[in-house]
Amino acid sequence: MATFSKHAFGSKANIESAKTNGTIDSHDIMFLDNREIGWIAKDGTTVMSTSRTQEAITVNGVTGLGIANGATIPAGVSFDEFVKMVVQKAIPATYTKPTLAITNNGGQASGNVEAGTSITPKLKATFTKNDAGELTSIVIKKGTTDVATGTESPLTYAGEAITIGDETITFSASASYEDAPVKQNNLGQDSTENWFAGSTVTSSNYSIVGKRNLFYGTGVGAVPTVNSDMVRGLVNTKLAPAQGTSFSISVSVGQQYIAFAYPATLRDVNNVTYVEANDSGMASNFTKTTIDVADARGGENGLMSYKVYTYAMAVPAAAAMTFKVTI
Repeated sequence: MATFSKHAFGSKANIESAKTNGTIDSHDIMFLDNREIGWIAKDGTTVMSTSRTQEAITVNGVTGLGIANGATIPAGVSFDEFVKMVVQKAIPATYTKPTLAITNNGGQASGNVEAGTSITPKLKATFTKNDAGELTSIVIKKGTTDVATGTESPLTYAGEAITIGDETITFSASASYEDAPVKQNNLGQDSTENWFAGSTVTSSNYSIVGKRNLFYGTGVGAVPTVNSDMVRGLVNTKLAPAQGTSFSISVSVGQQYIAFAYPATLRDVNNVTYVEANDSGMASNFTKTTIDVADARGGENGLMSYKVYTYAMAVPAAAAMTFKVTI
């Protein structure tokens, strides 16, 4: 056996065979290609001075590290690898799904309009890509019918004039897109935790709703014949009245009658108050008539049953008056 040390270079896996064939023996120092250093002791055993873990280590009771509590640090991990496991924690990339908006493009605004109105919808559908893949198709629908299609955003639709009835006309848009490109996390690794595949996004609804008006006003002299033209001639309106709707009728000096009308589907008038006199019992002074009233087109178009309330004062108003009406 040699009494001096030799320096040996090679693989850790070859140590035992090198000892067997006499390439290395006691007192020899080994520099291994995995960056470990070792030597052969006097008794022939192998001793490693290593920066690698020698056995698997389970993380126990410690949180907030790069490696989760309960996970295992395997044997053979280098010091650099161990430090990275402890101090580097992967933060998943964030992915934002696309959005699709349908908006007015110089045509009829969404919301309520008087039934019988001629409307021209002009719409724009805008796809906001965010982290999605490429847009493949975009569609604007009227109900379930496609009225505009394309492959680029924004998509526009200039519709023809429509006379709206007592109905809701609804437009919407949908867009199809490809898979989101995979991003990398803070450690430069592919991050698929929040990734999403290609799909279809749908806009909210763009709805135009045909509603009936409440009509009210005052006049000079006797109450005229109660008919559709008389009701539609009242100068004040309130769209889409409902049970509980309140409004005020101002009576100027010289005015002698008051009238208001609303769809007969609503209950009889709940209260009429003469404000200046604090008289809340005026409803009984009004005469109720039920007639058919036209929609915004007038004439015989879109007739609907209305309750019409009129009040004829004995003499013209000598002072301004206010009547608060609650349906």
